[in-house]
Amino acid sequence: MPRTLSSAIQTLLAGTTHRVCHLLSFTVGATNYYFAEDQVVFQGNTYQPHLILESPIRYSQRLQLEPVSVRLQNIDLQTAAMLQTEQSDLQGVEATLQRLFLPANEAVILFRGRVGEVQLNEHDATLTLEGDLDPTATAIPQRKYSNLCVWDFKDSDCGYVDGVDPDDPATGQPFAICPKDFASCQARGRPHRFPGFLHITRDLTEAVEGKTKTPETERTLSEALLP
Repeated sequence: MPRTLSSAIQTLLAGTTHRVCHLLSFTVGATNYYFAEDQVVFQGNTYQPHLILESPIRYSQRLQLEPVSVRLQNIDLQTAAMLQTEQSDLQGVEATLQRLFLPANEAVILFRGRVGEVQLNEHDATLTLEGDLDPTATAIPQRKYSNLCVWDFKDSDCGYVDGVDPDDPATGQPFAICPKDFASCQARGRPHRFPGFLHITRDLTEAVEGKTKTPETERTLSEALLP
């Protein structure tokens, strides 16, 4: 997948040497974290000099990204405490790895994925970044395999409107909550907005997510994918 590079970056790449710095950013809760190989300021954000790339970034013809390992070395006590206490929250958050061309003060995205495994010791932390698609490809909505609705009740995706859609027959008033299953969606007059998968089983979920398959789960998966 071709990348669109600015003329400044193309000029730098055409030279024999060019100074670069890798940038890692992610958000946990309401806090943004920025790390780099050297302390730099880019787009108004200060990157702390703790980043080391542990593995190269490789691309395949199918646009599938191999996991990338990064190490945060000599982290301060505050960052170490965050990684320790919020490890479960950190896993799964989106992380972006960029290459900053210092003379041009411009960056290109090398990898956009999610934080997978987190390994901690007294001074360092190693993060495994996992991704499925080349970040230069078209953005694709991310969906979980679930038989429940993923929308927030009464948001724009759900679309339930008090006084317009059906009321709760038990109270005669608009529904105040929603259990997120399809039957509840029907009762609220929103079955056409239901985003869940109606026939998801545990075996099918495990098969799709790449866990151990048995002949029975493989058969169920193949049947479910038939048109």
